[in-house]
Amino acid sequence: MADILSQSQIDALLNNLTSGEVDIDEIDKDSEDSKVKIYDFSSPKKVTRENLKLINGIYESYARIVSSYLTAVLRLFCEIEIEQIEESIFYEYNNALNDSVLMCVVDFLMPDTKKSCGQILVNVSKPLAFSIIDKLMGGDGDDYKYERDFTDIELSILDNLLRQIISKMQDAWQNTIPIIVEFNKIETNARFIQSIGYNDTVLLIVLDTIVKGLSDKITVCIPTMTIDEIFKKSESVLKMGRKISDNLQAENDKEAIMGYLKASYLNIAGILGGTELSLSDVLNIQVGDVIVLDDKTDEEVIVKVEEKTWFKGKWGIKKKRNAIKINEILY
Repeated sequence: MADILSQSQIDALLNNLTSGEVDIDEIDKDSEDSKVKIYDFSSPKKVTRENLKLINGIYESYARIVSSYLTAVLRLFCEIEIEQIEESIFYEYNNALNDSVLMCVVDFLMPDTKKSCGQILVNVSKPLAFSIIDKLMGGDGDDYKYERDFTDIELSILDNLLRQIISKMQDAWQNTIPIIVEFNKIETNARFIQSIGYNDTVLLIVLDTIVKGLSDKITVCIPTMTIDEIFKKSESVLKMGRKISDNLQAENDKEAIMGYLKASYLNIAGILGGTELSLSDVLNIQVGDVIVLDDKTDEEVIVKVEEKTWFKGKWGIKKKRNAIKINEILY
């Protein structure tokens, strides 16, 4: 049984409770018995609970998008919602299918490298497909009870519609993990499907689809290896994006700090020269004494900013004031 119930399943349980078909005491007894869950170590769950929640949200969004699209195209009220999400082995799922199916093979690609993350399958039930064809050809959508293969004309009609339905999946993924979803081909024989290994674990997303009273299924089959590949590659993309974002933030912070510093005032001093004197000479200095510096008059002057040497320049006079013309930047 799937861990996630759809709204229709919840409503059915509530109706059974109110009608008395389900005994609350029996539910309490069952809940006591179900406190310990049996875990099959031979086939462990491949999809983590966190990823399962993300996928559930993605395909809830996908169900709403496709529902709106079909309603507009068919001019009939269409309702699509998730019935269940469960893991299975592909050969078990494939063996349960009829030989004649309407299966879309879909490619998942990473947007940055365009490298494939794998292929998924989207199976549309035949009654639902025949009903859609009937409606698109001007019928009322009630003509769907056929036990035959699709003709080439019918497949041609469905091809464009299915391409549009598959393209909506990219929109659903976009808000969570940006990927490219590309329609590959239509497969009408379940036994010819080679894109997924028979022993591979797959995640089955069953979408309950109602079109003018006809209730049937659209099933999305995603290999768990594809899911792992998507989340692994998306994590590396997100890390790179975060690194770029951090670098941009650091650059912005640097500019902001420099903006504040540029408004501050600093002490700048021009050092004309220097020499060494003994303590005795310093103590005997009198007014009128001349101290001869080591620097010559034609040598450059050192300019310090807050005790740090930043420039070299030439001493002179400008507008009757001492001035230094900067000749060299040292910092």
